This record gives sequence, C-alpha cells and structure tokens, in this order.
Amino acid sequence: MIDGLRSSTRTHRHVALRAASAALWLALAAALGGCSGPDAPEPTVVPAPPLIVVTVTPGPKATPAPRIVGRYVVRPGDTLSGIASQFGISEEAIVNANHLSDRDRLYAGQELEIPAPSS
Repeated sequence: MIDGLRSSTRTHRHVALRAASAALWLALAAALGGCSGPDAPEPTVVPAPPLIVVTVTPGPKATPAPRIVGRYVVRPGDTLSGIASQFGISEEAIVNANHLSDRDRLYAGQELEIPAPSS
C-alpha cells in the first residue's frame, strides 16, 4: 500500500515539474518574441481578404412524388387514355408517375405504376 502511495506521489511530482517547465519556456518565448535586432525591417500590414456573406435563398417548393396505389402491365392494344380511364386518373398522372418521355409509346409487358387519383 505504501509503495503505491510513493509511486503516485512521484508521478504527481513529475507531472508538476513538467508543467512548470512548459510554463517557463512559454514565458521565455513570449518575452523574447518581441525582440528584434537593430536592422530588423518594420512589420508590414497585410489587408484582410474581403468577407463574403452567403445567404440562403429558398428555391421552388418540391413537388411531392405521387402516391403509388398499384401496378398495371400493359397488354397489346392498350392506350394511355384507356388505362387512365380504367383507373379514374389523368393520362398526365400516369406519365409523371412513370417518367414517360413519349406518351404515345407503350409496349406490351411494360409495367406502369398507377398513382392515387387526385382529390
């Protein structure tokens, strides 16, 4: 037990000496930092770079993705208007939900997501 106390005391003393040594070196560096020789040039002032202020500008509100209520597999002879009529939704709703680039080009076997009817 006593050996543990002695070891602990030595450790604390070592830490205290190291802290005092570091403080002494810092004080010495601060004292000598301002010293310069007689031939030292005058310090130059460097202008600060311009401050750029960035503000947040709200963009357009996001259009919510259509809620998908089902899927439909296109059969031969199906048309976009016929599928839209069958589900009670607009052709545009099917085009938007499926990201169709050509509303006149459906093919048999194509799977379409069917969005919920608009309220």
